[in-house]
This record gives sequence, structure tokens and C-alpha cells, in this order.
Amino acid sequence: MNYDRKINIGSRFIGDDEPVFIIGEIGINHNGSLEIAKKMIEGALYAGCDAVKFQKRTPELCVPENKKNEPKDTPWGKMTYFEYKKRLEFGKEQYKIIDKYCQEKNIIWFASPWDLPSLAFLE
Repeated sequence: MNYDRKINIGSRFIGDDEPVFIIGEIGINHNGSLEIAKKMIEGALYAGCDAVKFQKRTPELCVPENKKNEPKDTPWGKMTYFEYKKRLEFGKEQYKIIDKYCQEKNIIWFASPWDLPSLAFLE
């Protein structure tokens, strides 16, 4: 049997006889800031990445009940762990800006969903 062992992501193929596809993991390290996200995208480009990957989650589902009201020191001061996790998430408008920015910079972007609502959001 001959299986086609290539997949297409954006304008690139990944698979047999293709160059290595390098993904820069941004995750939520942007701290909810588009400015930081753009700087991280620039860093990924400088490092030779083909793509950057974000993470998308629904804090209402992903933060355990016993942690939601736990106090947390954050870059913005003390807040609950739930408030902190909500602050890190990008919404549709922010992802539209990320999409446009990545198109301008000619780098592929995507996000890994942590839950079903996040998957629906990204589709």
C-alpha cells in the first residue's frame, strides 16, 4: 500500500521529503496583550519558524472549581485565579488582528483548543 504521508498547513506541506516545519509555541505567554503577541511572532520569524501556535481555552470549563477564587499575584496585581485566566484569553477581535498580522508577516498561525467551545470558536 502506498499512503500519501503529506498534509497541508497553510501554504506548506509537511511529510516525507519536505523540509522540517518549525512551530513557535506562544500559548498564552502573551498575557492577553496583542503587543506582546506581535513581538513573540516577530521573535518566531527571526528564529526561522514556519508557524506560531496559540492556546485557546474557556476558563469557565478549564479552571477547577476549587481554584476559581484562589488569590493569585499577577502582572496586573492580585486577583482570583479565574479572573487571571480570563484576562489571558483573546477573543474574536484579537484573533482577527493576529490573523491579519500573520498574513502580513507571511507566517502561519493556529491555536490548540482546550475544550469543545474553544474548538467551535476556532472553527
